[in-house]
Amino acid sequence: MIAADSANHAATLREQTLWQRHIPLRFHSVNMTNFLFDLVSNLVLLAIVLSACHLCNRLVPSAALNGAHIFVALVSAALLLDAALTFLVFADAQSRYGRFSTPTAFFERAGAYALAAIAALASRYVARRARTVKTNHNTLVIRTSPYSESHLPM
Repeated sequence: MIAADSANHAATLREQTLWQRHIPLRFHSVNMTNFLFDLVSNLVLLAIVLSACHLCNRLVPSAALNGAHIFVALVSAALLLDAALTFLVFADAQSRYGRFSTPTAFFERAGAYALAAIAALASRYVARRARTVKTNHNTLVIRTSPYSESHLPM
């Protein structure tokens, strides 16, 4: 009886086409979706930190906060806390937090942290480079003596 049912089921599956089976094709993976969500949320946090540091630098003239370095420090602390949670806390409760306690999930989150930190440092490098290139074109050179020159930005 069981063999007849399985043979009957196999025959009907052979007769069906891909569209009749109603099996949706999955073109993305859940892991990639989680990674992209982590990356986007880290980039949003980067934008918030950069805006807050820029606003603080504007409001307080003596402050010289570097938003990219502050964000890298926050990401490093978050990575350490994430490692502690993943391998110490979630590892004890595999049945409850099985999806979050795997080393693969941790390395996906660590990759998102690393890409956001690289983006922060790259944006800082590009901004600094653009600022120095912009200021070098508009300098006034005053010859004060045969041994020295004064460069004044205009």
